[in-house]
Amino acid sequence: MNDWQTWAALGAVVLATLFLVRHATRGKGKKSCGHNCGCGKKEGI
Repeated sequence: MNDWQTWAALGAVVLATLFLVRHATRGKGKKSCGHNCGCGKKEGI
């Protein structure tokens, strides 16, 4: 592993893996709008 391209490719793979793991394990927040966006639904229903 003396070639700089090998290290660059390894770094890209590590960064992509970290990004995908972080994205997959991120907590799923509220998907609703809160009903204060003008969608016609009242909050608390």
